[in-house]
Amino acid sequence: MKKASDPKLTPKEKRTIIRRTLQAVNAADKGYIARDTAKYCMDLAGDFISIYLSALIVDGIAEGKPLWTLLCYAAIVVGIQTLLSVIQRFLFRRKETHQFARDTNLQKSLWQKVMTMDFYHLESTDMHNQYNRAAQQPTNRNGGIAAVCNYWKYLLGGGFMVITGVILIAPTAFRAPTAHEGFSWFVQSIWGFLTVIALAATLEMVKALVLNRKSTEIFANVQSDKDMIASRRVESFYNEYVLQHYQTGKEIRMYGQQSLVERELDRAQQTIITRWNQAFRKALTPNLLFQIMNILSRTLMYGFAVMRAASGILSPGEVIAFALYFEKISAGVSELSDAYGLLQTCPTFCKQYFDFLDIPDKSYQGTIPTEKRSDNEYQFEFHDVSFRYPGSNQYALRHINLRWNIGEKMALVGRNGCGKSTLIKLLCRLYEPTEGVITLNGINIYKYDYREYMALFSVVFQDSSLFAFSLAENVAADTEYDPARVENCLRRSGLGERLETLPHGIDTCLYKDFDESGVEISGGEAQKIMLARAIYKGAPFIILDEPTAALDPISEHDIYTKFNQIVGTRTAIYISHRLSSCRFCDQITVMEDGMIVQQGSHETLLAQDGTYQSLWYAQAEYYRHTAVDLYT
Repeated sequence: MKKASDPKLTPKEKRTIIRRTLQAVNAADKGYIARDTAKYCMDLAGDFISIYLSALIVDGIAEGKPLWTLLCYAAIVVGIQTLLSVIQRFLFRRKETHQFARDTNLQKSLWQKVMTMDFYHLESTDMHNQYNRAAQQPTNRNGGIAAVCNYWKYLLGGGFMVITGVILIAPTAFRAPTAHEGFSWFVQSIWGFLTVIALAATLEMVKALVLNRKSTEIFANVQSDKDMIASRRVESFYNEYVLQHYQTGKEIRMYGQQSLVERELDRAQQTIITRWNQAFRKALTPNLLFQIMNILSRTLMYGFAVMRAASGILSPGEVIAFALYFEKISAGVSELSDAYGLLQTCPTFCKQYFDFLDIPDKSYQGTIPTEKRSDNEYQFEFHDVSFRYPGSNQYALRHINLRWNIGEKMALVGRNGCGKSTLIKLLCRLYEPTEGVITLNGINIYKYDYREYMALFSVVFQDSSLFAFSLAENVAADTEYDPARVENCLRRSGLGERLETLPHGIDTCLYKDFDESGVEISGGEAQKIMLARAIYKGAPFIILDEPTAALDPISEHDIYTKFNQIVGTRTAIYISHRLSSCRFCDQITVMEDGMIVQQGSHETLLAQDGTYQSLWYAQAEYYRHTAVDLYT
């Protein structure tokens, strides 16, 4: 939502945003605007036709026309109304379908942006607020993209009503007055007609451009309120990620968290209710004045029609038609002014949608293709790299100089929080170094095409996730896959025995979010599936970032040893704070406080006085005492 510090949009900027909004809607559902406007104008045309034919019937009765003629008029009216009703019902059903397609495809653009944007944005609270604001706009009928569609339709529909009404009412407006002077002459003359039109138009313009606009701005400010945005995020989080996820049900019940969740939801919802109540109170005066002017406009319109009828210048049918045409013209003027005024407020909201899509992504600026090498001769090197997380003044990494030799098995070890995972995030272009550069075969990694560069890596992060898809789709990370290859990777990762018990083999769905027959898997099984996913990708560079941190040291060592055999001649990095798990590596890099403090083989480092030696003996002593506690 718009912040108080945001600059106001210029008229040119507003026009540009409205144009871009209409183009985005057309791209989301081709022809949506034209179809919706045509349907609306068809509805309006049906009203004019009914008015015209109804007036013919009334005049026919007054003139004593034959019953057969009157029945024909009535049959035409009923027939046209029936036909229009059928068409409208058909178009309404199609409109609902197309509106769903419009909203879904507009939201899809946001989802695609979230899945492809630079990773560091995802850890920003401001970005999440920005996404929340953008996600509201496709369906925001008060000021977002949905509102632009409606107001644009009303703008064109208002013009259609005014032009059609003027054309139909013109024959009665320009008749020669029967009176020659005084008020009767004025009522019958074109000048009286134009005067009433001018007064009615003025009232409608004041309603739309002053009163209605004031009311709209009040409610727009409510949606822009920072507390309102934060409360909506809280409400959405608990509804979507807590209450609707069955996995959270265990913790809520075991730890009695019902009151905690309820308090947070109540606090958020109370803020939302309070802000809306404040807005309704502020909008009370302009809304009251709006209704008063609406009554004045209608009184003026009907009063003038009655006076013209009393003066004898209109027939009975024309009196009805005149009043109703006049009302349509007035409604058209109101729609024109309303739509125009409201369209001026929409760009502020629509801009939030496009601002999110326009967030620049440095990761995708590279264009150089990565070299396709059968020998996997890829050399990565850190050149005096330092890094601070966005918004932090403290360095997470300092002066890192590191090179990976091809085919080498390297371990990154150190205490929790020493910077091991951060280093890998930089290598994978999830973050950009604050200082220094990282190169692949001597070229800055940010100059390479992003997708080709990412294809070089298979990574199992310590917080890697599996989704409620089939087992095969989780391994292949795609809906299209080689079944034999998927099964082979699962067996190589050690999941062969569990695979035999699954009801549908590799097509078995994980978890029960979307499939009641889905299976729950243990933490160890999840680790093996993620290892199988890394094997399936077949990348030349493999990274295990403490994926087994929850396992005991022996189990972790077994998994690393098995995976080391699978890796073969490919380059691999093993990250762990348990030193015993990585003894088989060619080189061990020890990190402390964001810096590299030691490098060498296990035997070399253990023989030196330093961090590695102290950590090794501390861990060995811990596990020795743990074993005594367990088995004595």
